[in-house]
Amino acid sequence: MFDDFIEFKKVFSEVKKKGWVKSLRKGDTGVGYTFETLIGKEEENFPIADYGSIEIKTTRMNSRKRIHLFSAVPDGDYLFPIKRVLDKLGYPDKERPEYKVFQMGFNGKEFSSIGYYKRGKIVVNHKEKKIDFVVINSYNRNIDINVSWSFQLLYERLYLKLKKLAYIKADRKFINGDEYFYYRSIKLYKLKNFSTFLSLIESGVIEIRFSIGVFKSGEREGQVHDRGTVFSINEDNITKLFDEVRI
Repeated sequence: MFDDFIEFKKVFSEVKKKGWVKSLRKGDTGVGYTFETLIGKEEENFPIADYGSIEIKTTRMNSRKRIHLFSAVPDGDYLFPIKRVLDKLGYPDKERPEYKVFQMGFNGKEFSSIGYYKRGKIVVNHKEKKIDFVVINSYNRNIDINVSWSFQLLYERLYLKLKKLAYIKADRKFINGDEYFYYRSIKLYKLKNFSTFLSLIESGVIEIRFSIGVFKSGEREGQVHDRGTVFSINEDNITKLFDEVRI
């Protein structure tokens, strides 16, 4: 049942034997990009697992942060729902205030303030089998955002990408300004079930974050730049969504 985990653990061991390796990319994504390059994986954005049936998540040791589970554009014609969010909730970009941006996270436990007069929350709508992004004004009246994700969309995204998970941690150091990694540890997990996923959204454990910007130059200047709507979970809560598999 876990032959793929056994194989991947061997692959990880080969990387670990390399010792300290120089990062192949600067910035936050360097630790993951470097590991995946070392195992021969090409960079892509398909909504499927990274290595056979296993999704790879890599982080720096002692770095406590949210784990990006997957991205999912709301139901509808691609950019239309995202553009509605930007038009109704966006705020001026710091560098180019003539353009709107919107970067905020929301959960299912409580409303989050959007400026002074609006609040947003994620609601699991079991009756209509979807997750709604609900926004109200200062009078507690709904603002028509019309943004949601169907259970079917999320189920498919979750099971295509996250049935099995390898969570890897790396030590880091700097030599002459360059970052180096030593891939020290790996933990293996299998997904609990979709009902658990929904309950964790309701309880606020899983967050949905919009990251909507705008192109500031070139032929697409002024057009919406959707950097992805991400479902994420804090590292400390990983065993609420997954069961650890010990090989």
